[in-house]
Amino acid sequence: MKTTTWLMRACLLAVPAILGCSSSGDSSPPSGTGGQNAAGTGGHSTGGTAGPSTGAGGQNAAGAAGQSAAGTGGQNAAGAGGQSAAGAGGQNTGVGGQSTAGAGGHTVAGSGGVAGTAGRAGSGGAGGVASVGGSGGSGGKATGGAGGSKPDAGSAPDATGSTTPPVSDPTSTLGISAPGSGYHVEGNIPYGPYTMQRLDVMYPNAAGPKGTTTLPGVIMFHGGGWTDNKPAALKASMSSFFSRFLKHGFLVCNVEYRLADGTANGAIAPAADQDALLAAKWFWDHMDYYHVDKTRYVTTGASAGGQLALMVGMATPDAQLGPTSPTDYTIAAIVNGYGPSDVTDLLAKNVSFAVQWLPASTPNRAAIAKQVSPVTYVRQDVPPLITVQGDMDTTVPMSESQELYDLLTAAGADTALHFVAGAGHGFTTPATAWPDAEMTMFNFLVAHGIGK
Repeated sequence: MKTTTWLMRACLLAVPAILGCSSSGDSSPPSGTGGQNAAGTGGHSTGGTAGPSTGAGGQNAAGAAGQSAAGTGGQNAAGAGGQSAAGAGGQNTGVGGQSTAGAGGHTVAGSGGVAGTAGRAGSGGAGGVASVGGSGGSGGKATGGAGGSKPDAGSAPDATGSTTPPVSDPTSTLGISAPGSGYHVEGNIPYGPYTMQRLDVMYPNAAGPKGTTTLPGVIMFHGGGWTDNKPAALKASMSSFFSRFLKHGFLVCNVEYRLADGTANGAIAPAADQDALLAAKWFWDHMDYYHVDKTRYVTTGASAGGQLALMVGMATPDAQLGPTSPTDYTIAAIVNGYGPSDVTDLLAKNVSFAVQWLPASTPNRAAIAKQVSPVTYVRQDVPPLITVQGDMDTTVPMSESQELYDLLTAAGADTALHFVAGAGHGFTTPATAWPDAEMTMFNFLVAHGIGK
């Protein structure tokens, strides 16, 4: 079987989180204080320094800068700033809502937003990129909140080619991956503004930012049906995956994401996928710092995490879920560990965790199900992709793995499918399961010039 205005560019935004009941690697509706508020220090302006004006925030026509935002704020489409939101204010929304302003142009981030704490917004800054916690306007209409139906992944600071050391969140209570002796871990690094948007980076002691070795990189996602928030189901549980990737010469980025767990920190679909795509871009932007080979970027996951890995590698800009490959980062291969590929199918089968992740009361439910289904994005040029699943799995339908393989094969893609004899959902048993799965995964990667 084969297998982004004035001084700087803008940040990217994401939009709303899915599967596998198992954790340990064998395996939200966001809230917020801001919202959508059209205003700021300035208003919508179409002029420069001349022309009839209504003041600092009014509508201003004509001027020296062509069609541009004049005064202290406004929306600017030409002149000195080009197509940009200039001035100190602009069109803001809430304590960090949607903003096209700031001294440096179109910004994303802040502590409010279209739907959640620290959604889209920010004052921008001299460079035009607002980091988490921009100022925005002072009110606005909230469109999200805990349990809302329009989660937004927020945004992280622009760090393309960054050599600035990431900073861990000392207040996070999420468990940190434990790779064991010989390896270093940087735990609970924020990749976005939400509590669950944290990740761990692991590498050999002689590698990473202080090392001289360049390694392939893998970003991975735990399972738990996009719903399970027990510690045993979160990122620290992925040892059976990250230990093997470390052994095979990878630097590992292990990601936490928002779950549909009914808590204030959770979110329903498509939040998990938005988070996964945002994390994939974060890792890409920090690869130079960590000495990771950008031509050998792999994505993997277990169960629900497998679906997220598939989306990281397969989703296109049409998905409107966040950054995608190869436009914003480039995935070299996908290793799907028994993850579902068709959420529509899961809902039709009334699979409980899928229903919790995407409840029947969700507006546009069918469209969202299609949006987060990897099969929607089948095409010839997807990265090389292998699915490995137990041949006795009764949690994720094996028929979905077969369907994905068949569709990819028909499209002429580089793909493979391997069923592990005697294994159920995960590779804990029988004793031969993990050796079989490991050999299959890494033989596939080595055949594509990745890992060892």
